[in-house]
Formats: sequence, C-alpha cells, structure tokens
Amino acid sequence: MGYYLNPGELTAMFAVPASVADKHLRLASAEQLKVLLWCLKNADKQYDIAAVSEGLKLDEYTVRDALDHWCERGVLCSTQEAAPKAEPEKRHKAVRSAAVKPGRDEVARRGFEDPEVAFMLREAEQKMGRILRQSEASTLLWLHDDMGLPGSLILMIVGFAVTEGRANIGFIERTAIEWANDGVADIEAAEQRLVIMRRRKSAWHLVETAFGIERRSPSKTELETADQWVNEWGYGHDIIREAYEVCINTTSKFSIPYIKKVIAEWHRAGVKTVEDITALTAKKPTAKTGNVSDYSDFIDGIITSNEEDN
Repeated sequence: MGYYLNPGELTAMFAVPASVADKHLRLASAEQLKVLLWCLKNADKQYDIAAVSEGLKLDEYTVRDALDHWCERGVLCSTQEAAPKAEPEKRHKAVRSAAVKPGRDEVARRGFEDPEVAFMLREAEQKMGRILRQSEASTLLWLHDDMGLPGSLILMIVGFAVTEGRANIGFIERTAIEWANDGVADIEAAEQRLVIMRRRKSAWHLVETAFGIERRSPSKTELETADQWVNEWGYGHDIIREAYEVCINTTSKFSIPYIKKVIAEWHRAGVKTVEDITALTAKKPTAKTGNVSDYSDFIDGIITSNEEDN
C-alpha cells in the first residue's frame, strides 16, 4: 500500500528549513521536533517557553531543552545569545545520599539556572540517543551536585557506557562513584583511567580466548589478573593456554586460582616462552607414580611446596 499527501492539506502551509530534514531529522527526538514545528508554525512570534509548553502540553524543562537543541544547531536563534553570561551561583549544601536524589522540579530548576547542568543533560541525551528518563536526569544531577563531579567527566562516563553497550544509569552511577572514590576528578585522569580499562579488557579477551570460556563480564580481580599476565609479564595466548592445560590435567577442573599459581611460578622462574616451560620441566625430580603426567605432577609439586613454605 502506498501513501501520498492529501492535496486538501496544501491550502495552508508554513516553511521548514531543508537542513532540518537533511541533517537533523534522524537524531532529533519527538519532543524536539514537536517544539520546532510549533515554532515554525508561529514564526511571526517571539517564542515564549510558557506559551510553547501550554500549546504542546510539555513541561517547561523539555521545551527549554528542545529550544536550546535547535539553537545549538543554528535552526533557531536566542535573544540572549549576545548577552554576557552570568556566573552560575555557587551552591553550598549538604551532600545527599544516593537514596535521596533531586526530583523533577529541582532538575528543571538547576537546568534553568546553571548552563553547565543544562549542557550536561542535553549532551547525555545526544550520547544515549533519546530523551533522558526522570531517574536518569536525577542521577546525573546528583553526581554533579552532590558527588562533585564536573559535567565533562560525567559525559565522558556516559560516552564510555554507550561504547561498552551498557548505557544504563546503574552502570553509569557505579562507574562514576568508583572513579570519584579513586580520585579521578578531571578529564586527564579520566582519560588515563579509560586507557587502563581498555587495556585490561583487551587482556581479558585474550585470556578468555585461551581458556575457551564463554564471553562474560569479568570481575575486577579477573581484569587485574589478566592485565598482569598479558601487559606486565608479557605472556601471550600460548603460555596462558599451557597453564590452562596444566590445571585441567592436574585437577580435572577449571580453576583460575590454580592457574594463577602456575603462571606466578613460571614468572618467578623467568619463563618467557613455551620452550622455557619445557626446559623448566626437564629439570624436574623423579615424578611420583600415578596416572597424572610427569609435567603436571612437577608443577603441582612446586605449587604445593611453595604453599607449605608460606
């Protein structure tokens, strides 16, 4: 079934800039398009937020956000663009717990009075590709006002969450709190943290491939362990896989703690290659009798001996 424009509707028209359809239509939200169409229809007026809000039955925060969106893209102009920007009022208040986050009215008020907050909320929506839910806007404002994180840092975390495919407010909040507790307070420190996180993630991907396990989100300890093996000690797929084989042959089960002991012993012995492991096992004492291989028996003996010494 095809569609066509009803000719009877062409008797009353208003202009829409071609750039809206060519460059902005795909990324604009429904609310932003509603506000723009209202403004274009009433182009002979100076747009008043209250009037737009009443005409479209949208809250004033959403209307202001939409107007700012189109001003940033050059479709609309603000009467205050040439006016000097007032310094945001310094706010001194008690820090709220995560359970007591700002409500809808406070989010709207802070977005109105503080350009940094307004920019942070708008850009967060752009990064997430949709209008923020109330809980999301409240959490971002809480991170900014109560946790003391700058808007630029919060936006970096939002962008990281989107890149990781974890663009949910829970992950964003946990990451932000972890960074704040670790003293990550500016863009430079955040960039360094992201480098470390990506390096550890890459190391874990190598490790899980060597282990042949299903892809999953690793724990913080697993990420740190993988980083140590791959990036600090320089071990690749072959040595990590060899440690996995030792673990399975010796214990008949997969155990990361056991593999950690094996690799730590190899590192202490100066192992760099699989050939070094072969040379190391050639120096082994006479193996115990049993159905476990001499190689696995030797490694297990070293680990047991070290544990007894400690």
